[in-house]
Amino acid sequence: MAIEIYTKTDCIFCKKAKAWFTAHSLPYEEKDVSNVTSFSAMQERIPEAKTVPQIIIDGNVIGGYDTLMQYEQPILEKLRKSYA
Repeated sequence: MAIEIYTKTDCIFCKKAKAWFTAHSLPYEEKDVSNVTSFSAMQERIPEAKTVPQIIIDGNVIGGYDTLMQYEQPILEKLRKSYA
């Protein structure tokens, strides 16, 4: 199961999201969108995205850190089954 996180270097919520995945030993691919070109590329893939982080799990857009925390348990259960 692939996990992608679109981030910016100065984003505290990006750091929290990455720390959450790391704490649960879940590998992810970080995509830095700190420059305009890469941010625009993210928006082409996720048109509704206005902020970072943007978390995508197995091709499904989860959204940002708040959404990750809101659905933490079901997301974690699904990921643990995939990586078991």
